[in-house]
Parts: sequence; structure tokens; C-alpha cells
Amino acid sequence: MRDSIKGDGNAANLNRYFAGPALTYWSKRIEAVKEQGLTSTGAYRYYGFEVTDVAIGKTAAVRYCEDQRKAYSKEIKTDKVRRTTPSDDDFILTTLQATKNSRGDWQVQTTSWKKADASCVQR
Repeated sequence: MRDSIKGDGNAANLNRYFAGPALTYWSKRIEAVKEQGLTSTGAYRYYGFEVTDVAIGKTAAVRYCEDQRKAYSKEIKTDKVRRTTPSDDDFILTTLQATKNSRGDWQVQTTSWKKADASCVQR
């Protein structure tokens, strides 16, 4: 999705790997960020990946953690970085449901997040 943050929400990878409610959410979110004149910068770290359920090779439940302590918003026009103070809220537990489409690509259908989840927070 990083390649689509400055775009219109119709990036090829977004449409390939997201469908249903997740595609709708991310397309709208990308548009909203663009309308605010923002993009992202810095480093995101992902860890703790776990596939928690697979059914007949066609659906999967996945969870992972994200560390956003070094990730920031950036104003597109001025390149000004909006730095924040790191906190437990920078650690996010993401859970998603995915299905395999007819091309064999896994597509995220739904996504949920929980900030400051104890299983993700690192010091």
C-alpha cells in the first residue's frame, strides 16, 4: 500500500490484494489522506506473524504486530514531517481475514486493529 498513499486508491497492488470491505476501507482512507495533503514517511516494523486458521486452502485468518514508533505523517507540499512522541499506542495488533481468489491471489477481506495491545508492545 505504500506505493498508493499519494495516489487515488486505485493502485494495482491494492486492487490485487484487497477486496470487499477491506478494499473499500483502504481506498477511502488513501483518498482521505491525499485530501489532507499528507503521505507517510519513516519506518514501519512488522513482526509476530501468525496464521491462526486456514479452511480448505481458501480462507485464512492472520494476525501480526506493527511498530509505528518511527513512522510519521508528512505534508506533501512542504515535506514537513509531523513527528510524534513514541508511546504504547504505536504498537498495533492487526487481525485480518483473507480469501483466495480465482487467480490464486490471497485477498484481504476484513481488517481490524487494536492499539497498545499487550502482545505487541515492546520496550
